[in-house]
Amino acid sequence: MLLVEDDEDDYIITRDLLDDIAGGAYRLDWAADLQSARELLSLNEHDVCLMDYALGPSDGVSLLKEAQTLGFNRPIIMLTGQDDEHLDEQALSAGAVDYLVKSNLTESRLARAIRYAIARRETEVERMERLRAESENRAKSEFLAHLSHELRTPLSSILGYTDLLIRQSSDDTVDYLGVIKRNGHHLLSLLNDVLDLSKIEAGKLELETHPLDFPRFLSDVYHLLRVRADDKNIRLQFLAPQRLPSVIHTDPTRLRQVLLNILGNAIKFTHQGQVSFQVTLEEALDDWILNLQITDTGMGIAPEFLPKLFKPFSQAPAVQRTQSEGTGLGLAISRQLAQRLGGDITVQSELGKGSCFTVKIAVGLPEDVAWVALELDRLGASTLPPELPRLQARILVADDVPDLRVLLGQILAGMGVRTEVAVDGHEALEKVMAAQQQQPFDLVLMDIQMPVMDGLEATAQLRKQGYSGPIVALTAATMEGERERCLAAGCTDYLSKPVDEGRLVQCILHLLESSLSPSPDPAPAPAPAPAENQRRLLLVEDDEDAARMTALLIESLGWQVQIAASGADAQQAYAALKPDLILMDMGLPDCSGEELAAQLQRLDDKPPPMVALSGHEFSSAQRARSIFSDHLLKPVNMELIRSALEKAVDKNVNKGRSSSGAVNGA
Repeated sequence: MLLVEDDEDDYIITRDLLDDIAGGAYRLDWAADLQSARELLSLNEHDVCLMDYALGPSDGVSLLKEAQTLGFNRPIIMLTGQDDEHLDEQALSAGAVDYLVKSNLTESRLARAIRYAIARRETEVERMERLRAESENRAKSEFLAHLSHELRTPLSSILGYTDLLIRQSSDDTVDYLGVIKRNGHHLLSLLNDVLDLSKIEAGKLELETHPLDFPRFLSDVYHLLRVRADDKNIRLQFLAPQRLPSVIHTDPTRLRQVLLNILGNAIKFTHQGQVSFQVTLEEALDDWILNLQITDTGMGIAPEFLPKLFKPFSQAPAVQRTQSEGTGLGLAISRQLAQRLGGDITVQSELGKGSCFTVKIAVGLPEDVAWVALELDRLGASTLPPELPRLQARILVADDVPDLRVLLGQILAGMGVRTEVAVDGHEALEKVMAAQQQQPFDLVLMDIQMPVMDGLEATAQLRKQGYSGPIVALTAATMEGERERCLAAGCTDYLSKPVDEGRLVQCILHLLESSLSPSPDPAPAPAPAPAENQRRLLLVEDDEDAARMTALLIESLGWQVQIAASGADAQQAYAALKPDLILMDMGLPDCSGEELAAQLQRLDDKPPPMVALSGHEFSSAQRARSIFSDHLLKPVNMELIRSALEKAVDKNVNKGRSSSGAVNGA
């Protein structure tokens, strides 16, 4: 306590009251004059200051105002011999937290004033610390977004130009370009790891729970990793001693990230023998626990290193000696993701004999979920013809898993099929019915397990609304009667997952036999469309290399591209070009992408679709309020750009906006 009081009698009275309140469990410093008061206030080491209003020739209000400039930031209670409302207001407006009249001063009043002053101080400190933490988190998030953008932009140029050179090269330089591409993708994976870890530590990593076709998910993971295991001549084994739920509720992206990390490590550090993956479920109080056990016959981990295994940037000495690629972030990220998903990761290992990682994840199950046996169909069991037949057809692929949409799209593109995608049954229904008015889809590939509206309901609705084209059901369910259930809902045919390429092609050929077109050898390249029929795209990108690379990719799809390097350039180019689509970088030198998009929208009653090109992922909240129709994460490639252009054009056509010509090559 600091008492600023020039009257010794008042000092003694106040000290006695404090003794009664605290019983001596306090320290009291007394400043009897203005100079002593200033010296003690400047130390800023007292919890509370009691300050007399009258200090000889000066008044306490002047010293009260001066206290902050002296460095004192603790609560000050003003003491006065007069009960004056004007003095009360003066003291409080000058910064006092309370005002006490000496003649009315009692033990209880003084105790209450001190207690409230300290409590208010603690509350204010907590509030300031919270605001400071929030400010630091905002700054960290902004830094991560900026860092991500600045690193992904040059990677776009590196990977994009490498793809273009590979397409144009036919000599030994292709091998060298392959090295550049592999290392570029490795650099991208390291960047993603660092950003993921930073997001987790900043509390900015978002989890999105969705229904997940669990057997199909496991099958996809198995077939993806089996290639790596085959390359090392080791056995990869997936086991499920019990039936598994056909659908679980979790974050599919993060669960996949955890499994690929742990299984990928097991394969990487196993040089002979096998990697075994076993999955079981056990019921908990409010949900289910998914037990995933990965056992390998690899090099193992020394006991002294096990406690450090899940710390960022840690690698076991044996791993370091093998000079394996990686930063030591994978296991740290995986454990934190598992914990965010309601579980954890543990490990048992013996040096030279292998390791066993156990991943536990809390998942939800639908009330009427079906339980099925795990079946890993052999991909590529059917032999594809050396050259795929050409089809003049338009097919909609409806599937909620992005990787499978891309895979099916690549197969269909090899047949010359124009493809569009839908991410759930409701979107599939809307797209098919909208296309009926212009260019109907010749066939629909319909996943059965999808969010919002499942494939069976979407199929039934399509039949009710008059769509008569073939609908092929894609399902991972293996229960008896599944085929009959699909056909009863209105499906024309049925394919089980994982989809065999040969069976898929044969099914489409059978259903679209009339759409087969002759395939001359060699197939003539399509004639370039006249310039006046080209769709026009405005590319707003301030990085010159990235802009040129992206423009070349888009032009190879038959579009006319104009580049603008700033918001001001973009507004001028917009008026002259009248683009059908705008691809816009988010970080521009004179404005943000959001500001420019809003400005361009005000220039036209029917503005074209705008696609955001960003170095950082949009959060769910950002996507919900975004004025962009789509979002591309750098670095971009041909498939990403092709898909974005097709989606944007189809959305624009569905809105009824007039177009200047056909899409050439997109």
